[in-house]
Amino acid sequence: MLLHCLLKDALELDQLISYLINKEDSEGVVLLGHSTGCQDIVYYMRTNAACSRAVRAAILQAPASDREFKATLPETASMIDLASTMISEGRGSELMPLEANPDSPITAYSTILSCRYHSLCAYNGDDDMFSSDFSEDQLKQKLGHMSNIPCLVMFSMADEYVPDYVDKKALVNRLFRAIGGAEKVEINYGNHSLSNRTEEAVQAIIEFVKRDGPKGWDDPWS
Repeated sequence: MLLHCLLKDALELDQLISYLINKEDSEGVVLLGHSTGCQDIVYYMRTNAACSRAVRAAILQAPASDREFKATLPETASMIDLASTMISEGRGSELMPLEANPDSPITAYSTILSCRYHSLCAYNGDDDMFSSDFSEDQLKQKLGHMSNIPCLVMFSMADEYVPDYVDKKALVNRLFRAIGGAEKVEINYGNHSLSNRTEEAVQAIIEFVKRDGPKGWDDPWS
């Protein structure tokens, strides 16, 4: 079973960076997160873990709202109610029914040993960071600390996991402002994984890392 939560991911990320710094003599790292990986980076940089100081820049690729996407599915409301009941009964680490997340098992809430339906799908859950219905102040509270490092928001303008009612251009501008000082790249016609715009995405990443990554990274892929 894939066990996943923000805290567990942050601890593993800190261990990895510690290894790179202490064993591989790395002078710094650039974090690139895709989809839920964007939440991981935002959460990790808020923890102020010792190794987070080695992060020289961050790239948020496809920072989509799981809550807003899941809200388009008919079973989500009842599944959130079920997750809330399980949490109140002390059963947050138990598995949700398969229809809650057909792709993989998921628990009602996130702990160090479990995944998290409620955290992903409920309003203002732990993973709810990029939703279009948040106010400017809410977004700034969630993302503002990312202004401490160079940050690139790379948004797929045809992301299939962003509901059609969401104004993608307006959303990416709001995320850009909430972070403060971030750069943004809008990938026109790009899907969630950018599998249809790979070359364009890679070029944008290379340019950002050359410009804002650790000194001496003239060719980050060499």
